[in-house]
Amino acid sequence: MSNTKTELLHEASKIFLKKGFHGLTLQDLADALKIRKASLFHHVSSKKQLGIELLKFYQDSFSIWTLKHQKTAPRKQIIAYADELTRWICEKKRVCPVGAMALDWENVDEEIKEELKNLHYLQRDWLTECFKEIKKTENLKVPVAVAVEGTMGLLQGSIQIARMLDKPEIVRQNLNQYLKGIL
Repeated sequence: MSNTKTELLHEASKIFLKKGFHGLTLQDLADALKIRKASLFHHVSSKKQLGIELLKFYQDSFSIWTLKHQKTAPRKQIIAYADELTRWICEKKRVCPVGAMALDWENVDEEIKEELKNLHYLQRDWLTECFKEIKKTENLKVPVAVAVEGTMGLLQGSIQIARMLDKPEIVRQNLNQYLKGIL
C-alpha cells in the first residue's frame, strides 16, 4: 500500500471513528488531508469503496496486533485486547466500527456489511482460539462458543457504557469479573 493511501486511510479512520460512517464525508477527508476533493478519486472511487478499504485496513491492523501478541498467554491477550479497545475508543473519544455500523445495519451497503462481518469473524475466530487454549489449562465452565459470544458482547456493551460515563476502568472490571465467573 502506498504511503499516500495509508495516510488517506489513517485520516479517514480518524473521521469515521469520531463521526461514524454516515458522518464521514469525502470533503471532510479532503480537508483533513489538505487536498482537493477531486484528488481523493485517484485513490478511492466512492465513499462505499472507502468504507470497504477502511474495514480491510481494520482487519489488517487487528491481524498485525494478534501476531504481535501471539506469544502472550491467551487470558492476557484477551485483557490486552480489551485494554487496547478501551484506550482506542474511550480515551481517544472514538467509536467502535462494528458498533457504529451495526446501529444503522439496514442502511449499510451489502459489500460493506460483508467486510464488517469479516472483521467480526476475524475477532471472533481469534477469541475462539484464545478460549480453546485457556480450556486446556483452566476449568472453562461454559462452552467455548458461549465464552466467545459472552466476551464479545460484554466488551461491546462495557465500552459503550465506559465511554458514556467517561470511566474506562469499567471495561477491565467487567471483563475480569466475567472471566472469573466462567473460569
